[in-house]
Amino acid sequence: MDYIYYHFKTNSLSEKWSTAEIETFLYGCGLFSKDEKQGVFTSKKPFISISLMNVCNYDSWNSEEYDSDNTNFISIVTSDNWHWGINKNAQIQAIFDGLENLLYTKIQEDW
Repeated sequence: MDYIYYHFKTNSLSEKWSTAEIETFLYGCGLFSKDEKQGVFTSKKPFISISLMNVCNYDSWNSEEYDSDNTNFISIVTSDNWHWGINKNAQIQAIFDGLENLLYTKIQEDW
């Protein structure tokens, strides 16, 4: 399986979103259960992995930069099957749309 990478980021590093609000939204989707690693939400069917981070640099980060209060970067990985419309999943689209509405910003594909 190949993967497609997306992200959300704030307009500036100093701008923050509430981690608790994002987590509440993601748990409410019904796709994720409490994960062993804080800030990481993963589903196998359909495959999607979402990491919440409070980074110091948008170009150099790692998933260990979780902050229970603030988030300024969200990394998302899903299968290329979803991206190309093969097995397109309404749950993934609802997550993307819901995050866009919650965060007041558009999802961006990583190239």
